[in-house]
Amino acid sequence: MKSLSTVAAPGVAERAEALADAACELHDAVSTPASWSAAAVEDAVESMETTALALAAAHPDAAAAMLAIGQELAQLRERLGLPPGEAAAAGPDDDEHQEQPVVPPTPIRPRQRRGLGPGYQGVRIPPGRTATGR
Repeated sequence: MKSLSTVAAPGVAERAEALADAACELHDAVSTPASWSAAAVEDAVESMETTALALAAAHPDAAAAMLAIGQELAQLRERLGLPPGEAAAAGPDDDEHQEQPVVPPTPIRPRQRRGLGPGYQGVRIPPGRTATGR
């Protein structure tokens, strides 16, 4: 069985933590069914669909679980009368969302220092002045 990496790609851990914090804040804000609007429910479902798609790339077992969750969310959309989602989980015949190999991002190389250019002749200090300006 393929195990999960101990190091995430740049920004992934921070974004996942922010997502978890936002989910907790949403849970705390919602006290009754009347707290929700149709637009708020649609936004929440869409965020779950998008998160499921992102999480499916983490591991082959996650892909199977997230497919099931995506299908459940699509059914929830239908039962609540919400429009179909753009990020809904794909069925087995959908080539767009077939399992893709996870490719690590290209590391960002630090910028090379360029210097002052070929015509640089130094700083000229007028006679009678020192380098410190006094």
